[in-house]
Amino acid sequence: MENQENKKARYIVSDFPEIWEKIPEDKRHLFIEQEERANRKGNLPTPPEGDAATPHAATTPESDSAPGTTTSIRQQIIDLTLDALRQIKGGGSKNARVTCPICGHKTCDVKRDNGLFHCWRQPDHKGIIHELRSLNHKESSCIDRQYYAHARNQQKELKKDKGYVPTSTDDYQEISPEVRSRLYPICPFAPEEEEERQAFIQHFHPSNLQVRCPKAQPLLSAPELQHLQSQVRSYLQAMGISPEVAKRERVMCAYTSQRVDDSRREDPQGAEPVPAIAYCNWLSGRIINVKLRTVSLNPLTGEWSKHFEQISPYKPCAPYGIHSLDPLRPGAEPIHQLIFTEGEKDRLTLLTCGFPYVLSIANGAATNIEESHEAFEEWILQAEEIIICGDKDKPGRGLEIQLLDRYKSRAKVVSLPQGMKDISEAYQAFGAHEVRRIISEAQEVDADEVYDLSQHQDEIMRSMMGMDDKGYDVGMGTLTDGIFHPTNEGGLIVLTGIPNSGKTDFLNCLTTHLMYHCQKRIAYFSFELPKKSKHVRNIARIALGVSDTATLDGIATPEEARLENQKALGFLMRHMVDFDTKSRLPDSDNIITMAEQEMRKRGLDYLIIDPYIFVDMTEGGSRATETEKVRLMLTKLQAWSRAKHVWTIIVAHPRIQYKDGHEDFPPLDIYAIAGSAQWANLADFLLTVRRVDKPQEHKVFTLVEMLKVRDQELCHPGKVYYTRQPCGRYDERPDEQACIREHAALEVMEKDDQPWISAS
Repeated sequence: MENQENKKARYIVSDFPEIWEKIPEDKRHLFIEQEERANRKGNLPTPPEGDAATPHAATTPESDSAPGTTTSIRQQIIDLTLDALRQIKGGGSKNARVTCPICGHKTCDVKRDNGLFHCWRQPDHKGIIHELRSLNHKESSCIDRQYYAHARNQQKELKKDKGYVPTSTDDYQEISPEVRSRLYPICPFAPEEEEERQAFIQHFHPSNLQVRCPKAQPLLSAPELQHLQSQVRSYLQAMGISPEVAKRERVMCAYTSQRVDDSRREDPQGAEPVPAIAYCNWLSGRIINVKLRTVSLNPLTGEWSKHFEQISPYKPCAPYGIHSLDPLRPGAEPIHQLIFTEGEKDRLTLLTCGFPYVLSIANGAATNIEESHEAFEEWILQAEEIIICGDKDKPGRGLEIQLLDRYKSRAKVVSLPQGMKDISEAYQAFGAHEVRRIISEAQEVDADEVYDLSQHQDEIMRSMMGMDDKGYDVGMGTLTDGIFHPTNEGGLIVLTGIPNSGKTDFLNCLTTHLMYHCQKRIAYFSFELPKKSKHVRNIARIALGVSDTATLDGIATPEEARLENQKALGFLMRHMVDFDTKSRLPDSDNIITMAEQEMRKRGLDYLIIDPYIFVDMTEGGSRATETEKVRLMLTKLQAWSRAKHVWTIIVAHPRIQYKDGHEDFPPLDIYAIAGSAQWANLADFLLTVRRVDKPQEHKVFTLVEMLKVRDQELCHPGKVYYTRQPCGRYDERPDEQACIREHAALEVMEKDDQPWISAS
């Protein structure tokens, strides 16, 4: 018999909802019958009505021998219980995380192998599951003593660890006094608010704070505080956020550090204090985390700075605005609709528009929703309907999927007006009435992401009325436009041809036309021309219409040539970039990363990869075939290009490698590219370049054949003949005979030989 001090309170499986749900329904009668037998014997008295958390009295191992209880049934019950414990997620590999039968919070760990449990919220709450009592573990034994001691110590250490995510609302602690010393209200206290002012000072800026906390910030002077508050209020006003809403939500302000531009040399430490709005996340009257956003206005651009600082003992943070869902809040009422946003500003915007229950995902799109929401799951479940109102960029879409996976049975997704990144942009553009319309028209989304016509009526109607993107001429002539007439939608363009057929040369001419005649911005990954200056010089030759930029083909003095070259270079600096991949592997992920960085800085319309053979294809791992690697790489590039509205041009080699200069090769077909047929399948445009060089027959021209055009409303597959000028410009000709007559000097054909600089 166990000593009294070593007895552990015993509970039945049905006391733990997470375990009980894992027991098959057709087997639950075994547990019920066992409990009834135990009650008849007086070993497990029924708890008082309405008190399911009262522990049952301990039973003795001898109760297994009661009449009507067989060893096989007993073993079944043990196996079912152990199997249920193994199915429950959370708690790690050795423990299962369940709701504590005493405190009612999901803060209880049960050992999967023997049923010992311990509540993290209250270390004294511990026991063993009745159905596993025959395993006969005692707290006095070494394994049990270690388990309970470890549980108590681990709880203390976890709260010290900044990576700890509380599983109970009570575990969230207030931010440190050092952090609180940085915070101030956004509005000065009125004379009649003297009591509130004193209370604020006492909590945030007590007189002896710096003695106790040397890192605490000293109290701001009156002019400093006035400037800070004025900046934050100006920002809120510019965003259209109601001051009453900001004050009610206890938005605050603070100074944060921002790196100084090195050229200014204003601070030897490289940082300066900048006014910031402080989004304080309150819970039960205490601030559990703060997110700072700088609010300095650039007088030249009229844009507000956007640098963030998240201060929190926990990661991920609790949802911003969680206090509004507290079941014990004053005037609590049923929550019919709860809106999730990605940013704190979006939350204040929706509150300003009249929506009372809004949560912002504190860490944005990178948040682990499961961890961030665990302690507040019961609060969130109060909502009858959930509206997901995130950003419409790629990270925002990922967050949207996370929320749909978690709340799909009650969730709807908003559809923002075209061109709007988030709900705040829609509010500033169209006002509160439009925001309320957007939220009211949120739609359920199927897991398969069906293209719902009702959600895309405007887009469909524009297409039906002939208002689609009509594309643009590339500047090389009407014949070229007949086979290549791109839109601004973006996609994948594949260019192929045998070695030394002029692929790169023709591409240089095409992209120069796009820069000078269409004002497009081009990014090059030119692997076969390591000296980037020569590549830029070749582009400049085409733009200036000369073969020698040093003398402008002998018509200019060095000073005049330098002036013209400088004009051309200035334009190219604004319209092209040549990437150098010496510092990182040129795989598809790095190419996309570099392209996106350039896009954010200066914009991007075309991305050139010449040739693809230099790309390190990591897709699919080491076991993937070349065909599979090519398919995955092209799929990734195509999806990115369409999402970003960028045309990606990839230069590829044909499957059969002909000798350089071999002119009598058979025409390349649509599936001629080495590596995979996916080149043809995934390309939106596929073209071949073929150079013919037979001067004795006056056959000196380049033939470009468009083999595939996905959308043939604006152009069609076909071929165009070109003659090449010494500067690198290609002039289109109607047929082969015209090229022959021109080379034989039998006919003077029109050509563009004027500089394009003036046109810019």
